[in-house]
Amino acid sequence: MTNKKRDSLESAVGGRHGNPKGRFGTFGGVFTPCVLTILGVIMFMRAGYVTGYSGLWMGLVILGIAKLITTLTTLSISAIATNLDMKVGGVYFMISRVLGPDFGGSIGITLFFAQAVGVAFYTIGFTEAFFALLGIENVFIGRIVSTVMVVGIFILTFKGADVALKAQYVVLAILLIAVASFIVGGIMDFDQTVLETNLKPGFTDKVTFWAAFAIFFPAATGITAGANMSGDLKKPSSAIPWGTLLAILFTLAVYAVQLVLMAGSSSREALQTDGYQALQDMSIFFPLIIAGVFAATLSSALGSFLGAPRILQAMGQDRLMGVMVFFGKGSGENNEPRRATVLTFVIAVAVIWAGDLNAVAEVISMFFLIAYGMINLSAFVESKSANPSFRPRFKAFHWVTALAGAIGCGIAMFEINQTYAIVALGISGMIYFYLRKRDIHTNFGDAKRGYIFQKTRDNLFYLEQAKVHPKNWRPILVAITETSSRSTHMIRAGAWLESRRGLYTVAAFAQRPNEALSARMAFRDSQREQLRRQLEADEITAFSEVVVVNEFFEGLATFMQSYSIGGLRPNTVIIEVPPPGDGEARERFLGTIDLLIAFKVNMVVFKPGELSIEKRRRTIDLWWRGEKNGSLMALFAYLMTLDKTWAGANLRILRIVESDEEERAARIHLNQLKTLTRITARIEIIRSNDSPTMIIVDKSAPVADLVLLGMSAAGGEETRRYFAAMEPIYEKMPIMIFVQSNGEADVFA
Repeated sequence: MTNKKRDSLESAVGGRHGNPKGRFGTFGGVFTPCVLTILGVIMFMRAGYVTGYSGLWMGLVILGIAKLITTLTTLSISAIATNLDMKVGGVYFMISRVLGPDFGGSIGITLFFAQAVGVAFYTIGFTEAFFALLGIENVFIGRIVSTVMVVGIFILTFKGADVALKAQYVVLAILLIAVASFIVGGIMDFDQTVLETNLKPGFTDKVTFWAAFAIFFPAATGITAGANMSGDLKKPSSAIPWGTLLAILFTLAVYAVQLVLMAGSSSREALQTDGYQALQDMSIFFPLIIAGVFAATLSSALGSFLGAPRILQAMGQDRLMGVMVFFGKGSGENNEPRRATVLTFVIAVAVIWAGDLNAVAEVISMFFLIAYGMINLSAFVESKSANPSFRPRFKAFHWVTALAGAIGCGIAMFEINQTYAIVALGISGMIYFYLRKRDIHTNFGDAKRGYIFQKTRDNLFYLEQAKVHPKNWRPILVAITETSSRSTHMIRAGAWLESRRGLYTVAAFAQRPNEALSARMAFRDSQREQLRRQLEADEITAFSEVVVVNEFFEGLATFMQSYSIGGLRPNTVIIEVPPPGDGEARERFLGTIDLLIAFKVNMVVFKPGELSIEKRRRTIDLWWRGEKNGSLMALFAYLMTLDKTWAGANLRILRIVESDEEERAARIHLNQLKTLTRITARIEIIRSNDSPTMIIVDKSAPVADLVLLGMSAAGGEETRRYFAAMEPIYEKMPIMIFVQSNGEADVFA
């Protein structure tokens, strides 16, 4: 392995598991910002109001729906975050790397404005609480105070995330003391009679279930506060899932307890009239509630002020629009998004002077629901596209949860306010089509190609134009045979390697040089139908092709040149080793390899062997020699485990070395490889100076059910010598698959 390759691998491992510029861990970088944003203005200013109109049961339903949507969304965020090398941009980064820059940009812009509006939303909440304390009811002065507060937060944020996040621990302590204050007071004041009067809903024509939901939903929207700090986290792939899920669980408990205690300690009239005052009355020391309001609202505003500029900065760095490039430039050693912070400040001030708390709450609900819906859609597309590169470490995810989350967001949007929903979707749609029309060129792969892969004619034309990235690599496999009935084992092996994640064709070549064309076509049709039935009977999903030729090699060369649909042409060919002692078959086999080398495809050579039907847990041995062939073999090994024949198989990655130094280096490298590729395997290093061929026999023959070996077939005598050296071990070995990669597939993608 060259030093350049090793440095590249170590760099990739660092990017996958740890951010060298990361400053914050799970608690400080994700859990605390999420909790501070979720336990915000709604908890103090609107939870009592919602309980008064919805009653306890419907209030808990509203809480449950809100938390269900955000939990499903968090599962999607977690799946994507553990499948990407997370950088700055948070949710925008995830969506753009899955659905592409057009979708990512449309949602990134929406989410940026949602966060920027959120700054105003939380600051207005602070001002309401402050004015309620002083008994002031002047809207104009209230807007001035809110503006002054935004200026203060802007100055703090402008200095950098370090300063802002260090202050959050003090804020968290104040907030938790305030929560403890109303919980203890609520327990002391709890009255079963009062609770019974507040169990049922008291909705009106003005305050309906969905109106109450729209007011309450921002209480659940802080789940992206941690994800938006992705570029500043030490280990985003672990911090984002667990920090966010723990924050949801903790805040769910706090809100549920609060709703129960408020329903059991305050009259419905008091809750509907002034839920904030009712919370103060319930507390054991009301100044703590006031302090909690100030802390919660300002910390939530601070969280949004930190998140929004980083989204805009990431879009600017991706050069989505010319105007955004200016905001992509960072400042200082930590690349602080100060230009984007200024724009966030301007938007927040504009919103403060434009609307009241309830109106802003409805706008925020719509923006976040769109963003959450697209996050779920991103995870759904990644999962359903079945890209081999989609191997998230977060396992508590399924495409069903992503789809349910996306549908839930859509339903909630239209139930809250159809007009806002249509307008918001229209704006996002226009941004999407604008970005798509710009045909943005990026240096990152996305999952769109994997999803469109399974579409029909129109999308095939798209795929012909689309940029291919190793992340989207799939096996487009062709099995070459002369008699399909005699190659059933090889055809089955091809199905293992493709594993319904690419395209598979079984092509049978028949030499009939002296027949009329009509007779040859009739023979072709009958043989093709026979092959189709054979594949169907063996439950193999593959295209069947029969090519009638004058001469085998000429026909094969023509087939390899012409067999494609648009951009979908074979990238891998599998052939079978000839039977021992069959000289004619051996020459044809070697000639086939020479011909395929010219087409620069991946070559797979199959050697049949015994495969026990009764064996429950099989073993695959992968003998690692280098990155090029090894990468493709690792991908094939992963794909094979997706087939029912090899489900749950043990994968061993083995390497032969000759010295202590080589052994240490190989162990480090292969362990990094296992971590980076997200493939479960056992590493074995064999130190020996014996013949590699005999070592393979000694180690694999007694244990393995299938052995993957890299080969270097340059053609001619070199290929002849290689397989001549291998022939003596065929009888001792199980199924063997020799692999030569053309370098397009990359298991690290």
